[in-house]
Amino acid sequence: MQSFYAKIDSYNQTTYDTNTLSVYDSEGIRHTIRIDENADVKEGEVYRFEGEIIEFKGKDQFLVENHAHINAIDMSLGEREKLMGHFYKFAPISIEAIQKIVEHYIALIDDDTIKTLTMDLFRTHEENFYLYPAATRFHHAYIGGVAHHTATMLKLSDGLVKTYPFLNHGLLIAGILLHDLYKTVELSVYHAPEYTTEGKLLGHISMGSEAVGEAARRLGLYDTEARMLLQHMILSHHYYGNFGSPKKPNIPEALALHFIDNIDSKFAVLGEALDTTETGAFTGSLGVLERERYYKSKYTKK
Repeated sequence: MQSFYAKIDSYNQTTYDTNTLSVYDSEGIRHTIRIDENADVKEGEVYRFEGEIIEFKGKDQFLVENHAHINAIDMSLGEREKLMGHFYKFAPISIEAIQKIVEHYIALIDDDTIKTLTMDLFRTHEENFYLYPAATRFHHAYIGGVAHHTATMLKLSDGLVKTYPFLNHGLLIAGILLHDLYKTVELSVYHAPEYTTEGKLLGHISMGSEAVGEAARRLGLYDTEARMLLQHMILSHHYYGNFGSPKKPNIPEALALHFIDNIDSKFAVLGEALDTTETGAFTGSLGVLERERYYKSKYTKK
């Protein structure tokens, strides 16, 4: 029996009790496969197909005997990244590199209550954190986008706390780790996401804040200032109500979180636009930057 991973490109007509599908594998080679008409498969999704090659009307086709969706197959994050990277856009740095950055900053959280609350939620959603995009469009809209965005923000925090020593670095790190964590619930899947009903009606900000409160009650930490501050940072990180924040930042770390978030979300989009712009030309209109166009000079670094 042969097997390969492939993404379904399109359905063709049903022939007897089978559907004929067009798929392409991890090397970009297109195949025609035949699969039971009742098989639960969808266009745009990646599966492992097992079966054998048959001849049909003078052409080779792959007759599927077994199939499994990629998400139902047990594999490490690194293996999943390597495989899915053939079919979808990933973060520009590896999951392994992002993990090292994140774990370095987790070790810097020196308050036990803050760390206990943060790690309880983070470890629960850790695998999805490293896979989910930060959005369906706008910024970091690719697999691993939430983690890549978070890792960049963590690195940006160093300069702020060095320049403004009244900032509590551990609290700021915790807020950065949690502020977008519930995008893993707001979005349906990591590889071709849509907003869930809960995501549309509540959003990651409300869901994240509520999760902190629930974890605090469960851990006996609800009556702590740490719980209140973490909830405030999540609730206020978009700053404006029309962007989803019911509160504006009222502690230094919340204000720092908002600005760091804003910087990375905008510069990530600008960097992507500059990558596809010729030197001496302007980018297209960028929605997250008030539809401004940016000039790529000869001094712009690659």
